[in-house]
Amino acid sequence: MESAVAREKYYLRFIFPLLACFILTTLIGCGSMPKPVRNLGKTDVDFVMDVHAREQKELLMELTRKLYVRNPNQLRKIEDMTIEDRMLQIFGRPGELESKSLVFDELDGKTSIDAILLAFDESYQGDRVFAAMVGLTEMLRRSYNHQQEFFILDSLDEQSLYNSARNIEIFVWRLYHRRDSNGELYLLTNHYNEQQFDVSFDRIFTRMAMVQDMMALIVADKTNRSITKVAHGVVQFVFLPVP
Repeated sequence: MESAVAREKYYLRFIFPLLACFILTTLIGCGSMPKPVRNLGKTDVDFVMDVHAREQKELLMELTRKLYVRNPNQLRKIEDMTIEDRMLQIFGRPGELESKSLVFDELDGKTSIDAILLAFDESYQGDRVFAAMVGLTEMLRRSYNHQQEFFILDSLDEQSLYNSARNIEIFVWRLYHRRDSNGELYLLTNHYNEQQFDVSFDRIFTRMAMVQDMMALIVADKTNRSITKVAHGVVQFVFLPVP
């Protein structure tokens, strides 16, 4: 009798809370639960995925600010627009969920790769930094299933992560080489002169691609699936699909 009572207390104290968290994670998610409780539904890989997703967002925010500082003429295309306004439009307020796709009338509803292409379209008269960063941010969010936090049952696609890493490289090539009919770069980045040698943009882009490649390898190892790698020359650079 005493052993039966002891078992009942054990289940009530330890097993039932674990089961409750697992069920809530499956049905509605643990996002609103206290952090120690939410962490019960995570594996080591989930924690690693969280860290990489957060780092990628921080890099995107840093890149957005730097592009506007380097290209202030783009911000002036919209009256009374500030960098903080743009940051809020793209990244939202701290703690806000990122499940919503980035779609803006200002970009004619174009997002992800289509928005990036708009930034390098000579006929486009709008804010090219905004188009480029909306596109790049949305593409990377898709590679993470628009999630900021991951749990046991969550899964990412290793091919989308790999493709997005290659797309970052394609984006960088266009940024550094595509010019308008007057021979001017669409957007300025690194700065070289006799007094200054700034390659800080290279550092950001390298880290962004490395984060995506690392995540692709982690997910491929977790799921025991292989990645189809792509090889092509710079001239043939075409953005790869990230569903």
